[in-house]
Amino acid sequence: MSRLLQDSSTVALKEVKELTRDPVSLALTIMFPILLVTIFVAIASSFSATSYDIPVVIADLDGSASSSRLLDGLTASPDIKVTQIFYDEDQAVRAVESGEAVGAIIIPKGFEETLMSGREAYIIVQTDNSKTSTPLLVYSAAITETRELTSNYGNQIQGGAASLEVISRPISGRPLSGDPILPGMLGMITILGAFDDAVNAITRERERGTFPRLILTPVNIFSIYAGKMFATLLLNGARTTLMIIILTLTGLVVRGNILLVYLTTSLMAMFTLAIGLTLSSRIRSSSTLTILEIALTFPLFQLAGSFSSPEFLAPGGKAISKMLPWTYGNIALRKIIYLGLSLEAVSSNLLILSISTIILLPIATVLSKRTM
Repeated sequence: MSRLLQDSSTVALKEVKELTRDPVSLALTIMFPILLVTIFVAIASSFSATSYDIPVVIADLDGSASSSRLLDGLTASPDIKVTQIFYDEDQAVRAVESGEAVGAIIIPKGFEETLMSGREAYIIVQTDNSKTSTPLLVYSAAITETRELTSNYGNQIQGGAASLEVISRPISGRPLSGDPILPGMLGMITILGAFDDAVNAITRERERGTFPRLILTPVNIFSIYAGKMFATLLLNGARTTLMIIILTLTGLVVRGNILLVYLTTSLMAMFTLAIGLTLSSRIRSSSTLTILEIALTFPLFQLAGSFSSPEFLAPGGKAISKMLPWTYGNIALRKIIYLGLSLEAVSSNLLILSISTIILLPIATVLSKRTM
């Protein structure tokens, strides 16, 4: 074990020295993913879907004809999908907190009586605002259906006009109008940066002729990969720090432990590098690997929920999203940053990333030995 650690430290020191010898390349290595994601966000923001399928629960505490009419309108909404109807507010809120639904619409007791008397009635929309974009759709659907209800009643209301307000109560601390993609941008930078590190780590070293000489040394190949992974963690830490500074200046508030943010991005980077090392065992050209990197990462941003919620995807896309470890990394980042949750709350997400890396790294090692 001591020899393994010593060899890994030696390779890591070599990687750091190579990086510091070319400060311009080091700066580009750190900044390139940030610039590329900025371009991607500008392009992707031009597109929007026409209909959605956002899971929502409803708590009908009034049980009146008016609440049933509102419930029918919400059920027919193209933006949301009513998955459950409760008659207890706490049950509805728990469904949102457990992740079963994005939002809960609460119709309070006395809703019809207040509405028909001409006084100001209201419903409550409670949403998990750690999710991307979807809470705003839930709120918008509630607004649309309440307006439809009041316009249909018309002269039935005492005083001639109905007043119905939608009150938003986010379960997370992020306001409904807050930027929903900032944690996802941090995840995108991590994925792009680690893929670029994989290109530098093996393929370009093969092209320079230094990798075969490194293999001929007494250093174990697993130590070589471990050292390169340590170098990636250093670069990822620099990227994460830079992105947190940039996002903080744009209004991001990290409500959870900042060390958990670094832990999450580090695990995402390690898994991405493990994927890259596995691919580089079969792909010898850095230009080919770079093209493959771009071809893979941009669809991954959509599938892994970096830019928009997986809830916007078709059923097949949602199934793929659940199989991608990056999805759980993005979920963990939002829970930490927006909800301020602890390690216990995101432990299952981080465990998926860790196990995936542990499985892939030996595979990359074996494949590399076969292609020497």
